[in-house]
Amino acid sequence: MTDSVSDHPPSPPRRDRSFAGRRKARAAKGARERRIVNLLNAGVSVAEIAQSERVTHRRMRMMVGEILARRAPQSPAEFLALQVSRLSEALLVSYGAMGNGNLEAVDRVVKIVRELDRYHGFAGVGRTVRMEQGRLAAPAPLPLALAVPDLSLEGNGAASD
Repeated sequence: MTDSVSDHPPSPPRRDRSFAGRRKARAAKGARERRIVNLLNAGVSVAEIAQSERVTHRRMRMMVGEILARRAPQSPAEFLALQVSRLSEALLVSYGAMGNGNLEAVDRVVKIVRELDRYHGFAGVGRTVRMEQGRLAAPAPLPLALAVPDLSLEGNGAASD
């Protein structure tokens, strides 16, 4: 056996340990995380993201888990901000679809706006006042045409003859 240079795979490039190199690596990692989070928010599957980032599906699941663990909301206020951000993004997409003549998107826009109102504390405020002012009396019960037969069972569970 000869030990030639062509027998060994090329070694990966060495990491730049300088201050500028570390800064550049952090910026690249941050940009990658933002891409992944934006794709997740857009509804892209983990498998598709893994393919676009050229990693295995298993590695991408691990990366997503790490990213979400670091970005998990720490307080209700942060959770509220995250939900409002997601709903706002969904509203933009649905509103665009509605503007292109997709009538099914109207229902989505209404539901998203309702959820946004709920997160902003406006849920039911206007509706409750309006309903109390214009409330109609309950309709009178209609008389029954026939009396309902008594179908009570005897003590042993059998119906009587």
